[in-house]
Amino acid sequence: MNKNNNTEIKNKKLENNKVIENKKREKKSAKIMEDTRAREQQLTNDLELISLLRETPDILHRYSELLTILEVPHESGKAVSLIERQVAVLREQNQSQDNRLRELMDVARDNERLAESRHRLALNLLSARDLDDVVSTVLDVLSNELAADYTVIKLFSSDKQRIEKSAGLFVDGQDEDLTAFKTMLEHKNIVCGRSSIEQKKYLFESEAANVASAAIIPLVSGANLGLIGLGAMDSERFNTSMGVDFLSQVGELISAAVAVQLNPYH
Repeated sequence: MNKNNNTEIKNKKLENNKVIENKKREKKSAKIMEDTRAREQQLTNDLELISLLRETPDILHRYSELLTILEVPHESGKAVSLIERQVAVLREQNQSQDNRLRELMDVARDNERLAESRHRLALNLLSARDLDDVVSTVLDVLSNELAADYTVIKLFSSDKQRIEKSAGLFVDGQDEDLTAFKTMLEHKNIVCGRSSIEQKKYLFESEAANVASAAIIPLVSGANLGLIGLGAMDSERFNTSMGVDFLSQVGELISAAVAVQLNPYH
């Protein structure tokens, strides 16, 4: 008998617990629905207000006192009047546009300077009397215009006497060290940024350790003629984000001029 009573008591407790849990869930659901309706109503009110302001843009002009009453939270934490906020926003927009305009003007000036440099280089190369003139012109223009700390030219040759006579300028075109440049020579690709250790050692020799960034221009005109190396101690001077159009065009001009001067020796 006692066993039956205990079972009934347990069952009643379970039922009571279920009832309590159900009421909690219902209360929670009701709260969620209430919050949802409140948010939906707020959104509806906001949309109506936005629509009203768009349809009647002169409302603040007709009721100018609102400009001093309405307040807008500011990033500083201090509330400001609507008109002050409008002035601040316009000032920020003007400043942003001014900065963008300055950037565009800087780019335009830089492009103009590079175009003038390219034109001057072309004229000097056309008037070059010999290979020495071509080399000195190239070294001078590229060093000055591209702010390179180190500028070198390596021309390929199979003539051992010429290589010995002009050590540093002419190099063996079959040198195994040139495998470091194989891909860029095959595809006429310009390297701009962080070149490999092997490439820097080959081009800049004893100064390789000082070169933090580099640009390498392949000289190709029918055949692989050589390489130009531009090195900088600044790691950001030559980087992968830089445009290479100028370097590519300069490389074509120099390749043509070198080919003309080398022709008698081939």
